[in-house]
Amino acid sequence: MATGAGTPIRDRCRIDNAHLVGRSGLQWVQIAAGVIQRIQPMTHPCPNPSEPGLDLEGDWLSLGGVDLQINGALGLAFPDLSPRHQERLQAICEFLWHQGVDGFLPTLVTTSMDQFQRALSVLSPTQSDPAMTQAQILGVHLEGPCLNEQKRGAHPPEFLRPLTVEMLQQVMGQYRERVKLITLHQSWIHRVPQLLGCDRTRFSSVSVIP
Repeated sequence: MATGAGTPIRDRCRIDNAHLVGRSGLQWVQIAAGVIQRIQPMTHPCPNPSEPGLDLEGDWLSLGGVDLQINGALGLAFPDLSPRHQERLQAICEFLWHQGVDGFLPTLVTTSMDQFQRALSVLSPTQSDPAMTQAQILGVHLEGPCLNEQKRGAHPPEFLRPLTVEMLQQVMGQYRERVKLITLHQSWIHRVPQLLGCDRTRFSSVSVIP
């Protein structure tokens, strides 16, 4: 859970004067051990008025977002990641959490095979921890290199590749388990079932674009 102020919710507390989606008027929310116990209108008596509270003063309270495509932040593009960027990656996770993001897929756009491998070596998924004040890395999104050369945008043409299982193995190397989403050009859509069914390249999801 994230608030507009980026305040961590720990142990037992109450949130007052909150707007919630699907509910009219201001609400109070009781939390214990990181789990919502009760939600009631502010007009409803609170059972423990002395309980520590956080007054949102009419701001919105919502679940943290999950972003499937973030190409970088704080001046660092994820395809440029290397082991020396560990501290900057942690700073990015903390920054995103304060923007209301609970989890995200760092996105690697088309680049060299060496740089794909280098970035993937750094982007290990992180474990969820209610006490942490940083967004969780849920996996990696590969946006390329199997894209339409005529509609490549900022993707460097020298690194675009046709789609084969062997080529994706080369891109991912030993970090296949970290890749959760791949974006492909639509001309490769007939090969998607092969990718989803192959133990060597199994993804959680495939995105197809024109």
